[in-house]
Order: sequence, then structure tokens, then C-alpha cells
Amino acid sequence: MLVAVGSTNKTKINAVRFVFRKHFPVLKVTGIQVSSGVSEQPLTEIETYRGALNRARGGINQIKYADFGVGIEGGLHQHEFGWFEHSLVVIINKLGKIGVGASGGLVLPDQVIKRIHQGETLEQAIDHLFGTEKIGESIGMFGLMTKGVVTRTSGMVHGVAFALATFLHPQVYS
Repeated sequence: MLVAVGSTNKTKINAVRFVFRKHFPVLKVTGIQVSSGVSEQPLTEIETYRGALNRARGGINQIKYADFGVGIEGGLHQHEFGWFEHSLVVIINKLGKIGVGASGGLVLPDQVIKRIHQGETLEQAIDHLFGTEKIGESIGMFGLMTKGVVTRTSGMVHGVAFALATFLHPQVYS
């Protein structure tokens, strides 16, 4: 089985590998740089979904013989209780069938949101406020905010598993 991840970020690739290996022991997971087709910092649920979908399609279309394409896109979503951050995961198979899942998430501090509205990405805002460097390539904002209890990779594992459910139970996801 060959899975194409629409990203070269190791935290995303590792989450995909972890979940798929639970169900498909003979597995190769390959990351490829593709454009999300959305803004660098999505600020709506639909923009986040479109970014994940574009990444999944880009992955499966660019890697010959891929069985699945996976796109993971982090985004912010304004709710009554504050700005919430989580990732959406889209998995697409060779036939074009789509599964969607989401990671857990958290409400972001006002200081972070202020910097984002001034044009920074979430990673840039976190790096500036906490003195980190490229936090999204290591434990991520989740890891920083939870003091290591939930890392960026472990947070994405849930989203990947939820999106894969569509393909694990085809009899009910027709």
C-alpha cells in the first residue's frame, strides 16, 4: 500500500504512518510538497477543509500508484467562546471517495490572535511569544500549550484515524 501525504512536514507524515500502519502492515508513506491553494493561515472551517482537500488531491495525483492521498490543514475558527484552532484531515482514494476527520483543538490566547490578525501565521505568533523556532516542525503549538501531553503529531493522529474510518467501514459509508 502506498499513501501520499500532501506535505513534507514530518509531524504530519508521522501521524499518517502511525494510523495507517495499524490497519495496513505493508505500507509506504511518502510526503510530497503540494500547494494547499488557500491562505497560509486559514481563518474559516471551509478554507481549512479546502486546503486539506487540495493537499490530499495533490498527493494522490502526483505520486504514481498511490492508493490514498492525505491532506492535513490547520486552521482557526471563530466561535462565540473564542478563536479555536484544530486541523482537518481529508483522505481520498484512487476512486475519488473522500473521508474527513478533525484533530482536537483549543482556544487560542488573545495575544496570539492579535498577532495573527496583524499578518503572522500561528507558528510565527507562537515562536515570537514563546521564543521557539519553527514550533510546527517539532512538538507544535499543541505540545507547547499542553506541556507535552498532546504534541502536534499525536493531536493529528485522531484526525487521520477519524478520516480513515470512511474506508474501514465501506458498508456504512456508501
